[in-house]
Amino acid sequence: MNVQIEVTTRCNFDCFYCAGRDMEQKDMTMEHYLKIMDSHVHRYGIPAQVSLQGEGEPTLNHDFFNMAAHVRRIGSEPTTITNGSYKYPEHFAQSFKKIGISLDTLDPAEASRVGRHNLARVLEFIESVSSFLEVTIFTVAISPSFHAVAAWCQQRGLKHIVQPLQSKPDYNYRYPQHVVVHPRPSLYQCAYLQQDLMRYYAIDSGEFPCCFIKDARHYVSIADLKQQLANKQIPASCSGCKELK
Repeated sequence: MNVQIEVTTRCNFDCFYCAGRDMEQKDMTMEHYLKIMDSHVHRYGIPAQVSLQGEGEPTLNHDFFNMAAHVRRIGSEPTTITNGSYKYPEHFAQSFKKIGISLDTLDPAEASRVGRHNLARVLEFIESVSSFLEVTIFTVAISPSFHAVAAWCQQRGLKHIVQPLQSKPDYNYRYPQHVVVHPRPSLYQCAYLQQDLMRYYAIDSGEFPCCFIKDARHYVSIADLKQQLANKQIPASCSGCKELK
């Protein structure tokens, strides 16, 4: 079972589609992180991979690289997704073998409209870090620009993943003009719940079966989600999720 930990909700970008900009802006302490990891290992065993990321830019947490080093010490593989604004890409070589980098467009004007600043620095970061790490570029499909990003990645031999805008209400309130109605699921199944694919630990230590639950007011537990789906009910915290089938 893989793990994802939200090490910060702070960010130096303000992408219009990011739910994190409406959250309390704070970092997870190293002490808090260690408690989460100790608890997880005790209950589930050592995870194959730990992704240090959430609704903020992970490198803004001053303990980020210490956390990554700890992940490697326990025998797991650290990874992350960064916005590429970090000034010292060589620091990633200490603990990481692979990382993800967010890049929605190659057009500086469009990047600014999205809320992604200093595109030139991001592109420079990608060129630098991809010389010694395996890099995957993540693009949110907000415009046809993702085709240009795909071609750019192909030229450089970089993996590329295009992500649709999330249709869940706890995301799409930020971009109502882009909302796509998600069909009501007919099988009441979710791979994350059926197979226990991962555990997501939010900045407040909340434990979730995936990283898609941002409004936890209706969330009770993983067992409760499974029971509701077994009863042919759509959990309120999962409403509209593209992972429901």
